[in-house]
Amino acid sequence: MKSPKKANRIYNYLRRSIETGKYGIGERIPTERELSTQFKMSRPTVTGAIHRLVDEGLLRRNGKAGSVVLAVPPPRTCTFGAILLMLGRQQQVESLFGFVGHELAHRAGMDQNALLLRDPSWGDDPNEPNLSIRYREIATQFMQHKVAGVFLMPQNILPGQYVSATAAIAEDLKAAGIAVVLIDSDIIRYPQRSQFDLVGIDNFSAGYTLASHFIGLGCRKIDFLGNTARHPTQQARVSGYLQALADHGLPSDPTAVQYGNLHSEEFVISTLRRRKPEAVLVLSDFRAASVLRFALQGGIKTPQNLRIGSFDDLPMAAHLSVPLTTVRQPAAGIGAAAYQIMLQRLAEPDLPPMHVQLSGELIVRESSGSARPADTRT
Repeated sequence: MKSPKKANRIYNYLRRSIETGKYGIGERIPTERELSTQFKMSRPTVTGAIHRLVDEGLLRRNGKAGSVVLAVPPPRTCTFGAILLMLGRQQQVESLFGFVGHELAHRAGMDQNALLLRDPSWGDDPNEPNLSIRYREIATQFMQHKVAGVFLMPQNILPGQYVSATAAIAEDLKAAGIAVVLIDSDIIRYPQRSQFDLVGIDNFSAGYTLASHFIGLGCRKIDFLGNTARHPTQQARVSGYLQALADHGLPSDPTAVQYGNLHSEEFVISTLRRRKPEAVLVLSDFRAASVLRFALQGGIKTPQNLRIGSFDDLPMAAHLSVPLTTVRQPAAGIGAAAYQIMLQRLAEPDLPPMHVQLSGELIVRESSGSARPADTRT
């Protein structure tokens, strides 16, 4: 007995391959035997899928010789879902992922597709209570809507955990036949990789570049300030920072990476006074703004007493009391790349997982100060 679900899989693959030009008019598609081997399905199942395309006037069936493409179907419109954090927070009206979502919606609209954009976060805390419940509710809505794919920004991986709570949602979407493209970070602890497509910047390189910048300015005691959660994005940046220190011959200090609440004045001030770094790399611009403010309130001036660098290049980074040196994330590029990966995944669902890493750009501003004269180094 032929499986309708299996036949649909082959039908959708062939139809999308014709739509995207992989098989042009007059070209032969793989034979039924080849398709049966490729998809590990029976010949009758493959034949059933091909008959549907023949009935639609898209193929002429030639049996063992392989069917020939007769026509290109009009593109089918799709509805996609996107779950992105921190879109509606008052403090981040111009958030990085707001720009990513805008680009996703723009790309979908150009193809006459629709995007359902949702933000499960309500406050400043990425680990806020009930966040997982709201993720689940949104994913359930998407499954009921039968979206073609979901762009998914995972929750943080908490201390003591190795997999994000979002992993179960990603698996459920996949089981429902919905393609998933992860945005920004993976659902499993760095440096491991899941079986889902992932689009973001090269965070290791970003951490390496920013640390090297401060080393080039003469700094020798450079700390990294991060969140308590072991977010894969953060850990990749930490790894790049540590590698830069090692490559420049600076001693390894296991206490140089400090994890805590970067929106807590007590944590920030106590850490800076205890550690006395020359420079700090902060997880993100949003948190670096808090570090800068708390440091100034505590009498630690930037860049005179403390140089600060961060990541993202949010619009506000250039307009703080001391403009931030930061590694810019190409938000529009992330959105565009994620959309193209989604289309490719829908056209060829059996491709190996894809990991697309875009390059960040170092933006130098006042917070990193100027180079220190060589004779003042200790």
